[in-house]
Amino acid sequence: MHRMQILGITPAEEETYRHLLRHPGSGVGEIVAAPWHPSGTGAAAVGRLKALGAVVERDGVLWPEEPKAVVALLAERLLAELHTITRSLAQVYTVVRSLEDEADEAAVAAGRPEAGDTPPPDGRLVERITDPTALRARVEALALSTRSEMLAGGLCEEVDSRVLRLTLPLGLRMLDRGVTVRLLVWQSMLADPAVVAHVRQLADAGARVRVLASSDSPMAVCDGGTALVPVEPSDIAKGAFVTTQPGMVSTVVNHFERLWADAREFGDG
Repeated sequence: MHRMQILGITPAEEETYRHLLRHPGSGVGEIVAAPWHPSGTGAAAVGRLKALGAVVERDGVLWPEEPKAVVALLAERLLAELHTITRSLAQVYTVVRSLEDEADEAAVAAGRPEAGDTPPPDGRLVERITDPTALRARVEALALSTRSEMLAGGLCEEVDSRVLRLTLPLGLRMLDRGVTVRLLVWQSMLADPAVVAHVRQLADAGARVRVLASSDSPMAVCDGGTALVPVEPSDIAKGAFVTTQPGMVSTVVNHFERLWADAREFGDG
């Protein structure tokens, strides 16, 4: 099984790295010509592994770097891409929206209804939802369909009663079904007694809760396969992207895990 794809490594590159772990000091020519490389791609694969810091070349032979160091480098690289991805999604959508506006105008002229914010058709991996009612419905549907684990970070910087009324019953229902819930709360949010009561109720019901000293963009991941991030990193009220694109979901999960590792347990002072 190729497990390094989550870190942005291709199967052929992973085969090369694993081979070098078993046979350090293999010649560059031998690796370039290895049978697991598609024809003519061996040199590019070796070059990319060198550029990523996974292998080094000395006197015509290749040596693998320590696995822990390589995984840390690759994970850090993905984490650095998280905010770039969310920003890029917003920028890409402006292009899509401008094209869809023209299509909507043509539809209206032809007497057909406008598309608006709708669930993505089969095959679309990123959905942008700006309508508050549609977003609430999508969040509820995701929560109700989650079967194993929900990761959630930050309700929003200024939590209002509507958010609490939505998230508390959804969280309790997931916990009742045996779903593992891990919740990250920003320290600044705990100045609100309503938030503290909300979080304590979830924790008492079985949620794992940690507190992060600094703020970050809200996020949620359902069953490791669907991620939700805000269109504007600091303002979920402006809408959210829902994505099932594996690379984007993995990036959000990795970012969450990094924040989780840096956070303290809720109630530890």
